[in-house]
Amino acid sequence: MPEQQEQFQNAVWQVLEAVMFENWLRFYFISEKPDAPAGPDGETPLFLAVPDKGMERIRELYPHLLALAEDINGREANFETSRRAVCTFVLDHLDGKSMPKDMAATIFESATFQIQMQLFNAWVQMHEEQLDQGFLEFGAWRKLFGQWRETPGGRELADRLALSAPGTAAHSGATVH
Repeated sequence: MPEQQEQFQNAVWQVLEAVMFENWLRFYFISEKPDAPAGPDGETPLFLAVPDKGMERIRELYPHLLALAEDINGREANFETSRRAVCTFVLDHLDGKSMPKDMAATIFESATFQIQMQLFNAWVQMHEEQLDQGFLEFGAWRKLFGQWRETPGGRELADRLALSAPGTAAHSGATVH
């Protein structure tokens, strides 16, 4: 694989990992604050609450993602907070550091990244019951997702997503590790 393509694939994986990590945090560490005022919809907002022991474990096992956990911990859990936290993390901690400067925008807009993100979201939905049975470390999520992507069902979904995405014929065989 040419170096530029390998660099792109690695950058896609780094950004996808940040998305996956933020999703993992929301999956296991979402909670209600009993004293929080109801929102405009009358619902009590949900917050991300990673306990100190959880933050220590993240610092130990996933130090490269710690800044994302620190940024989102204690904040309201909603789409905008999630999107902003991931984008900020990628721009502040990956772009120009572990990937070439200004590559983040290319990654976010790429069909390759969009397909991998759709695959991850499909995997979470399909395995939600299993993931909910007990706490799994983020590393287990990464491993399980990677294994699922290599199954015939995972590959078939990736191929279907690639065929339905505009301009992705060249990326349909692209994989992210």
